[in-house]
Amino acid sequence: MDDQSLIAGYLAGEDESHRQVGRWIEEVLRSRHLGLGAEREDAAQEARRRLLISFRGGHFEGRAALRTYVWRVAQSVAIDHLRARARRPTRPLDDLPEPVAEGGRPEQPLEQAEQRRLFGAVLEELGEECRRLWALAVFEELPYAAIAARLGISEGNARVRALRCRSRAAEIYRRLVTPPPAGRPSVQVKVS
Repeated sequence: MDDQSLIAGYLAGEDESHRQVGRWIEEVLRSRHLGLGAEREDAAQEARRRLLISFRGGHFEGRAALRTYVWRVAQSVAIDHLRARARRPTRPLDDLPEPVAEGGRPEQPLEQAEQRRLFGAVLEELGEECRRLWALAVFEELPYAAIAARLGISEGNARVRALRCRSRAAEIYRRLVTPPPAGRPSVQVKVS
């Protein structure tokens, strides 16, 4: 497959094109000298994202082989990950209290943690189909036409599914944040 066909296939979500580009990325990232370890998958995902943006923008000019271009992007991502690791604090951020902005409220970090918990609960309840659709729309930033091609459905169907997932998420969120009606006795469980 020539470079332009491979890029077109990658943008269209064709499996073979994604596998080939993924192999080239892995050739770079699995190097022992980089020492990415557990970060390798994150780096590979970032390389895929950068390539997608680059291909969409028509930045590949063909002065070198596509494989060389992919390698350079993967190397750049690996270097960025290693630099970020060097700047990272050694203490896990989960153990640190969230900072309160000047003039902020002290309870703000608790509210943010609760929002993250609610978001996770909504995503968990939505189901795999909606999570997959949102991953394509939000994280990969694909337009509906590309989402439809990736899922093997029509563009209109992709739009309808996105709307249904959004409505379902709003419904789940309302249910999770709305307290039970007053006067309704709560269920109590006796533990002996």
